[in-house]
Amino acid sequence: MPDIRLVRVDFRLMHGQVVTAWLKQVSADAILIVDDQLAADKFLAQVFLMAKPQGVKVAIRSVEKAVAAFQKGVFGNEKMLILFKSVESVKRAYDLGFPLEKLQLGGLGNGTDKVMISKELSLNEEEVEKLLDMQGKGVEITLQMTPRDAVITLDDAVKMVREHTKE
Repeated sequence: MPDIRLVRVDFRLMHGQVVTAWLKQVSADAILIVDDQLAADKFLAQVFLMAKPQGVKVAIRSVEKAVAAFQKGVFGNEKMLILFKSVESVKRAYDLGFPLEKLQLGGLGNGTDKVMISKELSLNEEEVEKLLDMQGKGVEITLQMTPRDAVITLDDAVKMVREHTKE
């Protein structure tokens, strides 16, 4: 069974911050990118694979194929960093049986319906509902951009979103 070191939602997927900071922080030797669009785009997937750090295995799977791979034990004993592009995709994976105990939210992108939680982190009400559902089922959820940044609990983030939407 794989050793899941970090499951992170970051709309940029495998970018410099993930490769230079988080990969080292959690001592992972494999990255699984879970994203339906990227898995379907062979050219872009190849670009991601070419950009992988030396000595690190990278796999790209759709949500359904990632869940099936974990259920079949495809990833062996890898020390894994798992990246999802959105809260929606990690929630779908979780609902399909993806083994999720802890979830870290990083870059979620900006939008007119999003509330800024910190300088670089934002959430909207739809994301909050999905995250609260997972938290209610035992998933520990935090927000953190880089290892140097303070950890924000989901409860604190939800308070900020809900206070802002009352205004």
